[in-house]
Amino acid sequence: MPLRNTLLTYVITIVSLHLHKPSNAHLPEKAERLLGEMEDLSSEYPDVAPNTICYNAVIDAWSRSKMPSKAYRTELLLEKMMEETAKGNTMIQPDTITYNSVISACARSPKKDEIIRKEAFSIGLNAFRQLHSLDYCKPSSITYISYLKLLCNLTERGRARDHMAERVYSLSVSFGISNDAAVKAQLKRTCSSHSVFKSIISKAEQQQTDK
Repeated sequence: MPLRNTLLTYVITIVSLHLHKPSNAHLPEKAERLLGEMEDLSSEYPDVAPNTICYNAVIDAWSRSKMPSKAYRTELLLEKMMEETAKGNTMIQPDTITYNSVISACARSPKKDEIIRKEAFSIGLNAFRQLHSLDYCKPSSITYISYLKLLCNLTERGRARDHMAERVYSLSVSFGISNDAAVKAQLKRTCSSHSVFKSIISKAEQQQTDK
Protein backbone atom coordinates (compact mmCIF):
# COMPACT_ATOMS: atom_id res chain seq x y z
CA MET A 1 0.00 0.00 0.00
CA PRO A 2 1.53 3.39 -1.00
CA LEU A 3 2.34 5.88 1.72
CA ARG A 4 -0.05 8.80 1.98
CA ASN A 5 -0.68 11.70 4.31
CA THR A 6 -3.05 11.20 7.22
CA LEU A 7 -5.66 13.69 8.40
CA LEU A 8 -3.37 14.65 11.28
CA THR A 9 -0.50 15.33 8.87
CA TYR A 10 -2.66 17.61 6.76
CA VAL A 11 -4.07 19.41 9.80
CA ILE A 12 -0.60 20.04 11.24
CA THR A 13 0.73 21.27 7.88
CA ILE A 14 -2.19 23.60 7.18
CA VAL A 15 -2.22 25.00 10.71
CA SER A 16 1.53 25.61 10.60
CA LEU A 17 1.15 27.50 7.32
CA HIS A 18 -1.46 29.87 8.71
CA LEU A 19 0.83 30.73 11.64
CA HIS A 20 3.65 31.96 9.39
CA LYS A 21 4.38 35.63 8.85
CA PRO A 22 1.79 37.25 6.55
CA SER A 23 4.51 38.67 4.29
CA ASN A 24 4.59 35.45 2.25
CA ALA A 25 1.68 35.88 -0.16
CA HIS A 26 1.89 32.26 -1.31
CA LEU A 27 1.17 30.65 2.06
CA PRO A 28 -2.65 30.99 2.02
CA GLU A 29 -2.72 29.72 -1.56
CA LYS A 30 -0.57 26.74 -0.57
CA ALA A 31 -2.83 26.04 2.41
CA GLU A 32 -5.88 26.15 0.17
CA ARG A 33 -4.24 23.80 -2.33
CA LEU A 34 -3.64 21.31 0.49
CA LEU A 35 -7.30 21.65 1.42
CA GLY A 36 -8.27 20.85 -2.16
CA GLU A 37 -5.93 17.86 -2.14
CA MET A 38 -7.69 16.53 0.94
CA GLU A 39 -11.07 16.94 -0.73
CA ASP A 40 -9.87 15.10 -3.85
CA LEU A 41 -8.45 12.21 -1.83
CA SER A 42 -11.46 11.93 0.48
CA SER A 43 -13.56 10.15 -2.16
CA GLU A 44 -11.11 7.24 -2.01
CA TYR A 45 -9.83 7.75 1.51
CA PRO A 46 -12.64 9.12 3.71
CA ASP A 47 -10.29 9.34 6.69
CA VAL A 48 -8.47 12.33 5.15
CA ALA A 49 -11.62 14.38 4.51
CA PRO A 50 -11.03 17.96 5.75
CA ASN A 51 -12.76 19.17 8.89
CA THR A 52 -13.68 22.55 10.35
CA ILE A 53 -10.21 22.98 11.85
CA CYS A 54 -8.65 22.69 8.38
CA TYR A 55 -11.05 25.21 6.84
CA ASN A 56 -10.62 27.61 9.74
CA ALA A 57 -6.83 27.48 9.40
CA VAL A 58 -7.02 28.29 5.68
CA ILE A 59 -9.49 31.12 6.28
CA ASP A 60 -7.23 32.55 8.99
CA ALA A 61 -4.23 32.24 6.68
CA TRP A 62 -6.06 34.44 4.17
CA SER A 63 -7.13 36.80 6.95
CA ARG A 64 -3.52 37.31 8.08
CA SER A 65 -2.19 37.74 4.56
CA LYS A 66 -1.60 41.04 2.78
CA MET A 67 -3.61 39.99 -0.27
CA PRO A 68 -6.23 42.65 -1.22
CA SER A 69 -8.72 39.91 -2.09
CA LYS A 70 -8.54 38.29 1.36
CA ALA A 71 -12.17 39.08 2.29
CA TYR A 72 -13.49 37.59 -0.94
CA ARG A 73 -11.35 34.45 -0.57
CA THR A 74 -12.58 33.84 2.98
CA GLU A 75 -16.17 34.36 1.86
CA LEU A 76 -15.79 31.65 -0.81
CA LEU A 77 -14.51 29.19 1.79
CA LEU A 78 -17.31 30.06 4.22
CA GLU A 79 -19.89 29.56 1.47
CA LYS A 80 -18.37 26.16 0.66
CA MET A 81 -18.62 25.15 4.31
CA MET A 82 -22.25 26.24 4.48
CA GLU A 83 -23.16 24.43 1.27
CA GLU A 84 -21.52 21.19 2.40
CA THR A 85 -23.10 21.46 5.85
CA ALA A 86 -26.53 21.87 4.21
CA LYS A 87 -25.86 18.60 2.36
CA GLY A 88 -25.22 16.84 5.67
CA ASN A 89 -21.42 17.13 5.93
CA THR A 90 -21.23 18.41 9.50
CA MET A 91 -17.46 17.76 9.61
CA ILE A 92 -16.93 21.22 8.12
CA GLN A 93 -19.79 23.06 9.80
CA PRO A 94 -18.77 26.71 10.35
CA ASP A 95 -18.28 27.72 13.97
CA THR A 96 -17.65 30.96 15.85
CA ILE A 97 -13.96 30.87 14.92
CA THR A 98 -14.87 30.61 11.24
CA TYR A 99 -17.04 33.70 11.32
CA ASN A 100 -14.60 35.66 13.46
CA SER A 101 -11.80 34.97 10.97
CA VAL A 102 -13.94 36.10 8.04
CA ILE A 103 -14.86 39.33 9.84
CA SER A 104 -11.21 39.85 10.78
CA ALA A 105 -10.17 39.41 7.13
CA CYS A 106 -12.64 42.10 6.17
CA ALA A 107 -11.41 44.43 8.92
CA ARG A 108 -7.84 44.02 7.65
CA SER A 109 -8.75 44.74 4.03
CA PRO A 110 -7.24 47.80 2.32
CA LYS A 111 -9.46 50.85 2.59
CA LYS A 112 -7.89 52.97 -0.15
CA ASP A 113 -9.45 50.90 -2.94
CA GLU A 114 -13.15 51.82 -2.85
CA ILE A 115 -14.33 48.65 -4.60
CA ILE A 116 -12.40 46.36 -2.26
CA ARG A 117 -13.45 48.42 0.78
CA LYS A 118 -17.15 48.22 -0.07
CA GLU A 119 -16.93 44.50 -0.85
CA ALA A 120 -15.09 43.80 2.40
CA PHE A 121 -17.62 45.80 4.41
CA SER A 122 -20.51 43.88 2.82
CA ILE A 123 -18.87 40.49 3.43
CA GLY A 124 -18.08 41.38 7.05
CA LEU A 125 -21.61 42.61 7.69
CA ASN A 126 -23.13 39.44 6.22
CA ALA A 127 -20.84 37.22 8.30
CA PHE A 128 -21.67 39.21 11.45
CA ARG A 129 -25.39 38.88 10.79
CA GLN A 130 -25.19 35.18 9.94
CA LEU A 131 -23.38 34.35 13.15
CA HIS A 132 -26.08 36.06 15.19
CA SER A 133 -28.77 34.08 13.37
CA LEU A 134 -27.34 30.64 14.17
CA ASP A 135 -28.54 28.41 16.97
CA TYR A 136 -25.53 26.07 17.13
CA CYS A 137 -22.85 28.69 17.81
CA LYS A 138 -22.80 32.17 19.30
CA PRO A 139 -20.69 35.33 18.94
CA SER A 140 -17.73 35.86 21.26
CA SER A 141 -15.87 38.94 22.42
CA ILE A 142 -13.57 38.49 19.38
CA THR A 143 -16.64 38.82 17.15
CA TYR A 144 -17.41 42.29 18.48
CA ILE A 145 -13.77 43.39 18.59
CA SER A 146 -13.29 42.33 14.95
CA TYR A 147 -16.48 43.99 13.76
CA LEU A 148 -15.71 47.22 15.61
CA LYS A 149 -12.28 47.15 13.93
CA LEU A 150 -14.05 46.74 10.62
CA LEU A 151 -16.13 49.86 11.31
CA CYS A 152 -13.02 51.73 12.43
CA ASN A 153 -10.96 50.78 9.38
CA LEU A 154 -13.54 50.77 6.59
CA THR A 155 -15.98 53.56 7.44
CA GLU A 156 -15.60 57.31 7.79
CA ARG A 157 -15.36 58.82 11.26
CA GLY A 158 -18.61 60.53 12.24
CA ARG A 159 -22.20 60.07 13.35
CA ALA A 160 -22.97 57.13 11.07
CA ARG A 161 -20.02 55.14 12.41
CA ASP A 162 -20.86 56.13 16.00
CA HIS A 163 -24.43 54.92 15.49
CA MET A 164 -23.24 51.57 14.11
CA ALA A 165 -20.72 51.21 16.93
CA GLU A 166 -23.45 51.85 19.50
CA ARG A 167 -25.67 49.17 17.96
CA VAL A 168 -22.80 46.67 17.94
CA TYR A 169 -21.91 47.37 21.57
CA SER A 170 -25.57 47.18 22.58
CA LEU A 171 -25.74 43.78 20.91
CA SER A 172 -22.69 42.64 22.86
CA VAL A 173 -24.49 43.67 26.04
CA SER A 174 -27.45 41.47 25.13
CA PHE A 175 -25.03 38.54 24.72
CA GLY A 176 -23.41 39.21 28.10
CA ILE A 177 -20.07 40.43 26.74
CA SER A 178 -20.30 44.10 27.70
CA ASN A 179 -17.73 43.94 30.50
CA ASP A 180 -14.93 42.68 28.27
CA ALA A 181 -12.10 45.23 28.51
CA ALA A 182 -10.84 44.53 24.99
CA VAL A 183 -14.30 45.17 23.51
CA LYS A 184 -14.51 48.49 25.34
CA ALA A 185 -11.00 49.42 24.20
CA GLN A 186 -11.88 48.78 20.56
CA LEU A 187 -15.16 50.66 20.97
CA LYS A 188 -13.21 53.66 22.24
CA ARG A 189 -10.91 53.56 19.19
CA THR A 190 -13.90 53.30 16.87
CA CYS A 191 -15.91 56.18 18.32
CA SER A 192 -15.38 59.68 16.93
CA SER A 193 -14.77 61.16 20.39
CA HIS A 194 -14.34 60.25 24.04
CA SER A 195 -17.70 61.83 24.87
CA VAL A 196 -19.45 59.57 22.35
CA PHE A 197 -17.68 56.55 23.84
CA LYS A 198 -18.75 57.51 27.38
CA SER A 199 -22.32 58.07 26.21
CA ILE A 200 -22.49 54.59 24.64
CA ILE A 201 -21.08 52.97 27.77
CA SER A 202 -23.54 54.89 29.95
CA LYS A 203 -26.49 53.79 27.83
CA ALA A 204 -25.28 50.18 27.96
CA GLU A 205 -25.01 50.29 31.76
CA GLN A 206 -28.53 51.70 31.94
CA GLN A 207 -29.66 48.91 29.61
CA GLN A 208 -28.28 46.35 32.05
CA THR A 209 -29.85 48.11 35.04
CA ASP A 210 -33.29 48.15 33.42
CA LYS A 211 -33.29 44.38 32.88
